[in-house]
Order: sequence, then structure tokens, then C-alpha cells
Amino acid sequence: MTTNTAARIANADASVLTSVRGWPSWAVIVLALGTTIAGTAIDGLTTGVLSWGLRIGFYLGVVLAALLVRRGSIFTAMVQPPLVLAVGFFVGEKLFTDEGGYAMLIHLVNTFPTMAIGTAVAVLLGLIRILAQPVRSNRSAGRTPASHA
Repeated sequence: MTTNTAARIANADASVLTSVRGWPSWAVIVLALGTTIAGTAIDGLTTGVLSWGLRIGFYLGVVLAALLVRRGSIFTAMVQPPLVLAVGFFVGEKLFTDEGGYAMLIHLVNTFPTMAIGTAVAVLLGLIRILAQPVRSNRSAGRTPASHA
């Protein structure tokens, strides 16, 4: 008879699905940044202006990051959205549009609602995971020590 406890993933290493090992923090940063830059590429190559492609790529990246990251690294997924949007925006602007200088900074400031929504969603998902997936098991908390009978 084999037991499944040896193959079980530790709570701190699980993704949102407790049977699936979560990604390390650096990998979800790369994922979120990659989807954001992919969105800027779609916008830049089709319209020349960063708009919906940037937003969809950013939202998709931060949601996937919050769901796929290992539970022990959930804080990374919760705080990364502003940095991911800023870096992805600057890379996208430089590679795929003709804007630069002051106009680019104004456009970055105009993406604040996108950043706020993405950050709020990532923080909400992170808080839900923190409450629903505690790192420490609560099984031993309710047990009383065995008597000496």
C-alpha cells in the first residue's frame, strides 16, 4: 500500500491549485512582463498607439502571476503590477511607437487607472490565497497531547 503523502506538495510551494507546484517569484515577474510587452507589441504593430493590447496583456499577466506563483512567494505577485506596467510601457513605447520624451511621460501617467485596477486585482487575489491557503497546517493546532494512561 502506498501513501500519497510523499508526493504531496508543501503548502508554501503550491499554486492556486494545491496539487500543482507553483512558479518561483522570478518566473511570474517574467510572465507578467512578457504578457505586458506582448500586448504593447500588438498595439504598436497594429495601431502605433498603446491602448487595449497593453491593458489586456498587463491584466492577463498580473492575474496569471497571482494564480501561478508559489504560495510562499505570493507577496511578489501582489506588489509587482506597478513596476511591470512601468517597465512594459517604456519598453513598448521605445520599441513599437514613435513617441518619446515628455509625450511618453504624459502617456505613462494616463495609464494610472490601468495600473490601479491591475494592482487591486492582484492584491485581492493574493489576499484570498493568503486566507484560503495558509502556509502552516492548522491540523496540529486542535490536537491535545496524548495522556500518559
